[in-house]
Amino acid sequence: MIKHNLTQGDVGKHLYSMTGPMIWGILSIMSMNIVDTYYVGQLGTAPLTAMSFTIPVVSILLSLAFGIGIGTSSVISRAIGAQEHDLVRSYTTQSLFIALTIAITFAISGYQAMDQIFLLLGAPQHLMPLIHQFMDIWFMGSFVVVIPMVGNSAIRAAGNTKLPSIVMMSVALVNIILDPILIFGLFGFPKMELAGAALATVISYSIAFFLGLYFLAFKFRLLSWSSCYHKVFIRWYAILRIAIPAIGTNLIAPISIAITTWLVARYSPESVAGFGVASRVESIFLVVVMGISSIMGPFVGQNWGAGQHSRVGLALKLSFRFTSLWGIGSAILLWFLAAPIAGLFSADQRVIDSAAIYLRLMPITYIFLAIIMITSSTANGMGNPIPSLIMSFLRLIALYIPLALTLAYFFNLLGIYLAGAIANIIVGVGAYIWIKRLKLTQS
Repeated sequence: MIKHNLTQGDVGKHLYSMTGPMIWGILSIMSMNIVDTYYVGQLGTAPLTAMSFTIPVVSILLSLAFGIGIGTSSVISRAIGAQEHDLVRSYTTQSLFIALTIAITFAISGYQAMDQIFLLLGAPQHLMPLIHQFMDIWFMGSFVVVIPMVGNSAIRAAGNTKLPSIVMMSVALVNIILDPILIFGLFGFPKMELAGAALATVISYSIAFFLGLYFLAFKFRLLSWSSCYHKVFIRWYAILRIAIPAIGTNLIAPISIAITTWLVARYSPESVAGFGVASRVESIFLVVVMGISSIMGPFVGQNWGAGQHSRVGLALKLSFRFTSLWGIGSAILLWFLAAPIAGLFSADQRVIDSAAIYLRLMPITYIFLAIIMITSSTANGMGNPIPSLIMSFLRLIALYIPLALTLAYFFNLLGIYLAGAIANIIVGVGAYIWIKRLKLTQS
């Protein structure tokens, strides 16, 4: 059993020591997307556009995994804080069974309905063979993506972020090596193009799949065979009580991405490619925010379970302060470098222009987005996923979609992205007001 007591010691040092490895791990995974986009961009605008259409569907499965991971992290961290170690093993074991069940169900359903899904997203018929190249393989191997993500959440819940980071960096390294080999057919391998990008991803995550199971079972002894038949429904209920709202929260994001893709596709395929490039670049600049928000759940969970509420307030204060500085720096940098960065992925000026519009506007609201993400993670750590669900619903469904439909009429592509910025600001302010009313933060 791993033991990282987050209820004692300097709060700032805990956050720093946990966030650092997570940033490198998340950055490694994000680099996979960047590398995929870069190499596929070398194949031409059509393959790049096809890959951009796959982002919402891939994001849905990742959101399912994130939701299960949030539920897992919440119940495990609070059980650790309450010193209930047998319960920790039971929750960890059952979370993997939940993840496997959902992943297989999603893969089978998605594979069977693939054409209908992507045509509904606005993909032109002539791109469907390219989409199939990528998604046929990705669907078949998607379960190896989900299991490591949930397993890593269990390890992070105990305060260990170094090992999950090492696993993620290993995945990224293998993917970076395999991508050009399989996409372009180097060293005697066949040229697989988009299929090669998907296969590189599946092979890379397979390594994480086996490493994760090994560490959980043998190194940390977080798995228990008796948990497979002892109080199964009670454990599933405890996990899913947090996970289902968290899944709903995380699913709203890919749904909004799907709607954005559909809206952008009304202008041109090149606009969709530009949106895909911008999304990949944005993920790199949000890596620090994602790192901090990912460790807030375990930190809050342990301290909340131990009744150390004032430490939660101090962690929020430090997190808000740092992410505000990061958001301002990112906005300034991307305002000036949006077009040159986009130009690294495509020589098509229409793709570059589409990406640059997004990358100049959206980073202005990263401060507010950080508040939303950190507040959501904090609420989940407390065992209360409803505020997170409400924030996501308000931001992406109640505000973004109506604003995007309206502003696109007046400002075209700019209006779609402007809607996202306005939604971030409004909900970010609301999230800050809500967390302040809990009287955990200090002025």
